[in-house]
Amino acid sequence: MQEGEDTSLVSLSGGIPLTELLAAAKEAGLDLPKERARPLGRILLAGLLGALRGFSERGLSPFLPTHKHIFQEIVQELTEVYTFLSEEPNEKMVLQEACNFGIKKVYHLEWKLYSSHDLF
Repeated sequence: MQEGEDTSLVSLSGGIPLTELLAAAKEAGLDLPKERARPLGRILLAGLLGALRGFSERGLSPFLPTHKHIFQEIVQELTEVYTFLSEEPNEKMVLQEACNFGIKKVYHLEWKLYSSHDLF
């Protein structure tokens, strides 16, 4: 992944308001303006956008005490695999995969907290 590539996160946002992304970044301990300029930062923000999209798709509030820990988990897990991700030259694909990762994390959280209890 080339540093400085101008790949927009807007296409991944799915209409998520900037205020929600700012709040999610804060929960994860990230400085949004600073992160947008770094390759790892863009990946982390894409993961957070994915989580916000996942919460929206599931009709859940992202900032409930039982939910908001997911933002730090996403940042931690994506940071751990950054060395691998940084070798991929297609930044758009990496950002899309990070976004999908965030969505899947929320779906798993929703299953763990709610759906599995309904079934069992």
